[in-house]
Amino acid sequence: MASITNEIESIAEVVEPLFPGANVYYQRIPAEPKMNELSIRFIAGGSSSETNYHYRLDHDFQIVYFGRNEFDCLTKFEALERKLNDGFLIPIKGSLRYMRIGSFSFSQPFKTEGGANAILGVLNVEVREARTQQQYEKIAVVNPRIN
Repeated sequence: MASITNEIESIAEVVEPLFPGANVYYQRIPAEPKMNELSIRFIAGGSSSETNYHYRLDHDFQIVYFGRNEFDCLTKFEALERKLNDGFLIPIKGSLRYMRIGSFSFSQPFKTEGGANAILGVLNVEVREARTQQQYEKIAVVNPRIN
């Protein structure tokens, strides 16, 4: 079973290499953002029943980057968009399971109130979870008899 914090860390493992040397923040945006800072945070979620055996979790994550200028922001997010579209799956940290990428969209770069250049994106992922199933006692001994 995946947790939201584990999903954030899993996304970070895919995203961080595209932002070398960036200070990365989980689940918060710095009060006074500086150049080359990255924030990854959970913003929304929901679930849908798919079968009697499993359900689907739809989670949205916000990725915010503070860059040198507008071109730096656009360049970094274009590279991120390509990587996410090429990968299609994000391995869940510490598990053999994965998150399926639903969509990724991003805004035009903008200046924050403090004067930093920023761009934000929203990553939608799907995770399928098995429902809790009733456990039955196993058969301990089987004695076959042939007539």
